[in-house]
Amino acid sequence: MESLSPAQVRDHIEMVDRILTRSERSLRVGGEFFLVWGLIGTSVTLAFQLVVDGRIPIRALWVLPLFFAAGILFSMLRGRQLSKCSEGLPLIQREFFAVLWISLGVAFFADAFGYRIFSTWASSAVWNIAAAIVLLFIAVHGNRRALVCGIIVLASVAVANFLPAVTGYVLAAGLLFGYAGFGLVSLTSRD
Repeated sequence: MESLSPAQVRDHIEMVDRILTRSERSLRVGGEFFLVWGLIGTSVTLAFQLVVDGRIPIRALWVLPLFFAAGILFSMLRGRQLSKCSEGLPLIQREFFAVLWISLGVAFFADAFGYRIFSTWASSAVWNIAAAIVLLFIAVHGNRRALVCGIIVLASVAVANFLPAVTGYVLAAGLLFGYAGFGLVSLTSRD
């Protein structure tokens, strides 16, 4: 093996430095999406708990599809706006979107086609688990806030399991403080 001259070593170090400065090492999460979908998930779970408690009539749930439509419209418009701003997504960003869509897709599949298995509150808990997976994926890439919020969402499932009278409230709180909370913190943090 040949030894490198000091000039060659300096050239190699400079080349590595240029590669590292151009590469995207941080995961941009789009806090606004977490905030919007966390609030929608909270609203849905809370509305069902209020129906179960007899505090609102079941016919009041007609508004929920409007929340979903508004969330989808927001996501489409904001996603289109963000895609115009970037020249292409770095690998870590593509991995994040893959985990996001896989988690949410599996949760949707479980709810849509496993409704007899995932009945009543299990259906809501599936969405909390999907949200926790997304947050914990972000956490393994160095985001401590995502770790705390992912633990909050998971803890809501565990606590809801032991509080059958208020299961929906607990699951909704997990989405509010975990998922939507992460979005709010991401939007307001300076780093």
